[in-house]
Amino acid sequence: MDGTTTAQAGLLASPTAALAAYAAALDAATLPAEAKRGAIRHLADTLGAIVAGRGQPTVAAALAVAQELGGRGEVPAIGTGQCLDALSAATLMAIGAHAIELDDGNREGSFHPGTVVVPAVAAAAWQLDASGADVVAAIAAGYEVAGRIARALHPDAGRRGFQTTPVAGVMGAAAAVGRLLRLDGAAMEQAIGVAASSSGGLFAYLAGGGTVKKFHPGHAAREGVLAAFMVARGAVQGPRGVLETKAGVMQAFGGLAEWPARAGQPGMPPIVATSYLKPYPCCRHIHPAIDALLELRAQHALDPDAVERIEVGTYAVAMPHAGLPWDDFVIAQLSFPYVMGVALRTGRVELASFDEAARRDPAILADVAKVSVALDAECDANYPAQGPARVTLLLRDGRRLSAYVPEPLGSPARPLRDDAFAAKLRMMFAGWLDNTQEARALGMLADPAALPRWRDLHGLLAKDTP
Repeated sequence: MDGTTTAQAGLLASPTAALAAYAAALDAATLPAEAKRGAIRHLADTLGAIVAGRGQPTVAAALAVAQELGGRGEVPAIGTGQCLDALSAATLMAIGAHAIELDDGNREGSFHPGTVVVPAVAAAAWQLDASGADVVAAIAAGYEVAGRIARALHPDAGRRGFQTTPVAGVMGAAAAVGRLLRLDGAAMEQAIGVAASSSGGLFAYLAGGGTVKKFHPGHAAREGVLAAFMVARGAVQGPRGVLETKAGVMQAFGGLAEWPARAGQPGMPPIVATSYLKPYPCCRHIHPAIDALLELRAQHALDPDAVERIEVGTYAVAMPHAGLPWDDFVIAQLSFPYVMGVALRTGRVELASFDEAARRDPAILADVAKVSVALDAECDANYPAQGPARVTLLLRDGRRLSAYVPEPLGSPARPLRDDAFAAKLRMMFAGWLDNTQEARALGMLADPAALPRWRDLHGLLAKDTP
């Protein structure tokens, strides 16, 4: 689909059919350069996030449950040291990918595509003994389907209490795995339709707490794999037009009567090329404010003790994070006050920033108490076209220093440099791969489309789990 009048007419007539046809036709050999580069980068980034999240209690507990319920099989669940059935492996890898807020995202859809699509593809590709080229095409397909749906639903679904990551992600996972299974357009539409019945995921954790957010991608990845295989094997039929039909996705989750123009068209520009990569392991809504604060800190060589107050201006969608506590590792990564406080004190935001020692550091806590977060009219007006923040520092000597960041680092407008991205991958692989394994993995990840067998890379990252 190339953005012509015919493509526009097809999308308007049936968004579901248009997205399904696009996903079914994708081929790594003919992917636009920006889409192929994006698919490779986001695949590598998510695999790294899976490895980095391996030690989190949620992952260990979920693995124990999977084994208790008979999840043993032949698919290595990267980061766990165990082989599981494909559905359980997809679930565990998705939970790991989202465990420590290192995974990618898409601002316009306000969701995390990699944490659902990549684990689903990885598990299914091992099961099917697919090629690296098929994996890259499947990633691009999954991002496109999930991304267009998420863009259509955001912000309406969020206002109704739904998180777009699992709502849209499950359909993206089904499309991605459907591409591995070589479903045609009609069957792909059915797979999306079946997956839609497993859409879900509530924002209740923002008010009621809990770690269920980490499970959302796991459920979506699992159900996406299942939907695609069930359709491919003739076990179930899905509804046509599930996005736009009465009682379909748009109406049920967004309260929308029709497909909105903001969703754009499949393939223009590709969702996988317009999604972001995180430089900091915390909620993306906080990133532009981190950039602004670190810019001011470096530009003025600030002593943190010279700062009396930190005023943050942000957009409405980010405001639920303004009052979150920092009781544990997970919630601290979502807390605007804590992240800004630790950034001021240490000049960086990294995984160690959320350890218990950091969360109890009196100096950091004193800086956290300086932070106030408020809705900024300009930031709110510019979102989601941009992801802005304004930070103002009030110094004890009476000076006011302010910085406005329209786009955070890692966005398409401010992409991570190749050396910075490689450094992030090495950081995520640290403690899991030795130097030789790491070098091999980075070499394969430079162009996974060239791999005759996906299992070569998957097995290496799983450390050839028996």
